[in-house]
Amino acid sequence: MLHWLWRALACAALVALAQLESADSNDAGSEKDNSRIIMVMSVALDGSADTAGALGALVVAALRARGMRAASVGAPGACGASIARECRHAVLHALVNGVAHAALLPVPAARPPHVLQLRDYGLEELGDALPPARLACYASPPPAPAMHLIPRSLLDFADDTLAKLYRLSNEDIPEGVTESNRNHSSCSTATWNSKSGFSPEWCSPINGTCSILLTDNETEARVLIDVICRYKLFVHVVALGTLLQARAERLAAQSRPLLLCSRSLHRATLDSHQLAALALPPCESTEVECPFDPYRLMKLVNVRELQSPSAISVMGRLALNETELQNLVHRYRISGPEAAANETLSRHPKWTGRRGEVRTAVMIPKLTSREAYDASALMAAALMAEEDSDSSGTVNFKVELLDDQCASTLAFKYLIDALGAEFGALSGVAGPACGAAFADVARQSPTLAMPVLGYTAQAPPPATAAEFAVLMAGDARLYTEAWAAFTAHMRWRRIAVLSELATRATLDVANLGADIIVHVELPAASDLVKVDKISQWALRVAAANGRVIYVCVEDARVVRAALCAGLAAGLTPAAGAVWLLPAALPPRWLHPAPLDAHNCTLSQLRDMAAGHLSVAPAWLVEWDEREQGATDAELAWRRRWREHCLRSRRGACLRAPAHAALLYDALRMWDAALRRLLHVEPAALDNLHKKTTARSLIKDVTTVQYKGLTGEFEWSGGDASSVTPARAAPLVLMQWENGTRLRVASWRRGVLALGPAAPRWLTADGQPPDDGAERCALQPLADLLHVDCRAAFVVLGALVLALTVAALVAVAWNCKRRAERKYRERLAALGLTRLDPKPGGLDRWEIPRERVVINRKLGTGAFGTVYGGHALLAEDRGWSAVAVKTLKAGASTEEKLDFLSEAEAMKRFDHKNVVRLLGVVTKTEPVCTVMEFMLYGDLKNYLLARRHLAAGEASEAGEALAEVSAARLTSMALDAARALSYLAQLRYVHRDVAARNCLVSAHRVVKLADFGMTRLVFENDYYRFSRKGMLPVRWMAPESLALGVFSPASDVWSFGVLLYEIVTFGSLPFQGLSNAEVLARVKAGHTLELPPGLKPQLEGLIKSCWQQEHKARPCAAEVAAFLADSPRLLTPCLDVPLDALPLDHDGDPWRLSRDRAEARWVSWAAPASAATDTTYLSTDAPPHDTDAFLP
Repeated sequence: MLHWLWRALACAALVALAQLESADSNDAGSEKDNSRIIMVMSVALDGSADTAGALGALVVAALRARGMRAASVGAPGACGASIARECRHAVLHALVNGVAHAALLPVPAARPPHVLQLRDYGLEELGDALPPARLACYASPPPAPAMHLIPRSLLDFADDTLAKLYRLSNEDIPEGVTESNRNHSSCSTATWNSKSGFSPEWCSPINGTCSILLTDNETEARVLIDVICRYKLFVHVVALGTLLQARAERLAAQSRPLLLCSRSLHRATLDSHQLAALALPPCESTEVECPFDPYRLMKLVNVRELQSPSAISVMGRLALNETELQNLVHRYRISGPEAAANETLSRHPKWTGRRGEVRTAVMIPKLTSREAYDASALMAAALMAEEDSDSSGTVNFKVELLDDQCASTLAFKYLIDALGAEFGALSGVAGPACGAAFADVARQSPTLAMPVLGYTAQAPPPATAAEFAVLMAGDARLYTEAWAAFTAHMRWRRIAVLSELATRATLDVANLGADIIVHVELPAASDLVKVDKISQWALRVAAANGRVIYVCVEDARVVRAALCAGLAAGLTPAAGAVWLLPAALPPRWLHPAPLDAHNCTLSQLRDMAAGHLSVAPAWLVEWDEREQGATDAELAWRRRWREHCLRSRRGACLRAPAHAALLYDALRMWDAALRRLLHVEPAALDNLHKKTTARSLIKDVTTVQYKGLTGEFEWSGGDASSVTPARAAPLVLMQWENGTRLRVASWRRGVLALGPAAPRWLTADGQPPDDGAERCALQPLADLLHVDCRAAFVVLGALVLALTVAALVAVAWNCKRRAERKYRERLAALGLTRLDPKPGGLDRWEIPRERVVINRKLGTGAFGTVYGGHALLAEDRGWSAVAVKTLKAGASTEEKLDFLSEAEAMKRFDHKNVVRLLGVVTKTEPVCTVMEFMLYGDLKNYLLARRHLAAGEASEAGEALAEVSAARLTSMALDAARALSYLAQLRYVHRDVAARNCLVSAHRVVKLADFGMTRLVFENDYYRFSRKGMLPVRWMAPESLALGVFSPASDVWSFGVLLYEIVTFGSLPFQGLSNAEVLARVKAGHTLELPPGLKPQLEGLIKSCWQQEHKARPCAAEVAAFLADSPRLLTPCLDVPLDALPLDHDGDPWRLSRDRAEARWVSWAAPASAATDTTYLSTDAPPHDTDAFLP
């Protein structure tokens, strides 16, 4: 049955909450009611601008009096004729588009806009502002001689005889309308003159056959013109506007013939002057609207745009009768709109304010088998709060009592039923008192925008509903923290717990800070207590040697059952068991009830409860302790409470429980907050369930200082929308002794303070009982850390692991320091002080990888591969041919440093005979440098390829012979000398000057390249090499081979070897000797044998470069000057042997795989003597006697 009830409630909730959901989606807009301006548009029935202005001013004044901002907006231009269909359409269009939010609009009484059609556009009709009115015509009795010609209908004036009787003289006719200046118009082209009116063409001023018809305005005049033309009436129409009433009374008083048509003529004028109503002509059956039908002045609002129940309430109550309208218009013309509106509002106070009723639902568990709270006591306190409310204010505070029976279904059902009944007047819900029902109701508070007041200790609702709940009795979760502090002080680390579903939210076992050895949660509330399940729980606790037993429940029946089960299991205070029980229990909570399933007596239960501990807020303890020493005001309140309590039950109401006093305080605070809000914002009474209103009420309650029966209220939380405000009060730990509770400690904000009394333990030795834990080898450590043995072992393991990790970290840190020291030494050896990006560093030369395109391979070097390609160096320069030198994958740190050191050196060079660095790519792999492209490659291959031209093997053209001329060879040597001079000026030593490291450009300009071994020299003008590696021994000076010292002078020695390579067209120095033999020969003071046929000047230059004493050698600048003075100094000398590249007969390149063959051909592209150009000087290789020069 309960299952079907839940399903029915869920279906009802979906239907009811669907409407709330749409309103809730617009809550952000509705929260701006007080800031937005409500635009009001008014159109009068009679078309009068004064009437429309007066009505609009009245509506604006009424809205402002209600606390809203409002202003009038002019009617559309189509409303020159107020009853015209075009006017209605224009006003409705303005309402739908939000130009106006409210309007007074004339509509046909028989055919008003359909209500469903209005709702489709978000419009709502609020009734009529005035009684319906119609265009009526009246005539005075004719003169006595013609009484037989009394007109009965307006159509009777088709008789010119009758029409003559209602002629007016020039004195009677309004100024501007005389027989001589009347505007006679044809009906086919009828025109209206605001001064002279309208006179049909058959009304001749000579025979004077037409009567004069007086009317209010042009709108009505045009209606009458259609009738005159249709039925050929002898009538002249004149519109007098506001003068019609006065002119009609004057003419009637003078017994002058009077014919008039109006919608707003005073009834008193008609009765006093015996003006008879004329029958109006019938309307055609084809006409949709008849102008002579009654019209209503309908009140319309755009509820979607307006979103203000207060405005709708004011508009709905606003209504005038004919006399009030005439007085309003009269005052409007005399005193202005504001004075006229205020005077009318003063006669109708109900329009802008009424004595409303605000309800607060109080949910109380009355008809329930649970023994949790005293329902009669709570009901008495709630009714007293209603009685003590200020009845002289503008609002009545009412309390609606509801029996929820501690059931979520009944509490939720009331909220669903309230949606269709008194929901608008319901300002909040106090309760429920039971935890499960309170949690379910609080979760629905955001949907309903319904504040929920907790008058018993509860846990805060989820974050989505936190801002709509107020925990007047405090946060029940703090009880767990207080217990955790006390058990930690007592070194109790094992706790057994018995709880129920109602306390699940308040019991946070994680915050207990102890091991939960047994935890049983009882199912949802029912009529019967699960005694068998509680007995099994007690047996499990006893089997686990549990001593500290926490019973976290609300029902006193469960407490009695738990104590009885503990007695049966031997968990008695004398045996060392400590019971932690709830403090908020009914006064007779220990007395067995007739329906209790256990068999324990009151005496046994008292013995089991002796010495138990409980936690309660200080205000609750002080209320119970203050009963004897209460103030006169409190004593008077208690007497009144007792009187109210006796009305609801037959038994004696001995003591007012603390929760009853708290409920009274909560309702009084809520009543005061409501009155303060409505005083500042009267419109809130019409929309209590706006989220801003609910938030304002809760903020008022938690910020305004209040001191009630339970003391002064202090609050915690509420600073953020996700934190529920709760009453902040110290928690008192009490011990039960002989039916009274003694304070043994207090807890506030995480601090436990013992006293004033000390706990009295009922053990045999009177000592505090332990928690039943086993003793272990690490017990001293466990006691020190206030943990059990298992946790002590974990802590010890963690310490050992931490020490091990710390030792490993220390070793790793030491290794890192050593590696960094070696790294810095390497940087110093390379002349690199730092590699991090900085202004002026490599970062300035960085170019994106996508701007470099590689399209061919040029060769392979020690660090990687050299490619040819193009690069976009600048947007305005286009793509340039470049050479891209890449670092091979998996390069070591030293190789990376050597590679970057070359780029670091090249960025400083800017000379026409030095290969320029164009950019670097270092932020992505592989790292590469971008340099200018040299078309003819290295100088050695260039000379070898043209050796046959120098030998004169074939007849060549003059251009080909110029390639090997003395001028060309001397120019190439001069380019290299100038490059060395430039480096010497910058205090750089190249250390690898050779033909293979000189590149030839497209214009046959030689440029020095390969700066991988280039180093910066300092004050000693030399660089000492301290690392073993590949060195070009055949080009090195003696001091470099012997001492590892490099200087500009050693580069001059290498330049002399370069001159030998140039004149011999690429011949290998020391041909036929091994590297070891070359080392021994140079260290012995011997030099390279010069080829025959050299010019004496060149021979002397080369020998000066090969002086054993480095100081005797010329500098690079002197060599460049000497070569510049002798432009044809170098001539080919080919009488020297050539080195050869042996072929591998076991694996010809053309027979290998494509990858291996490509690699072999790349190696063939290198100089023929590449294998003998350098030697590897390292201790890893077999030692030679020639390695002794290494330091």
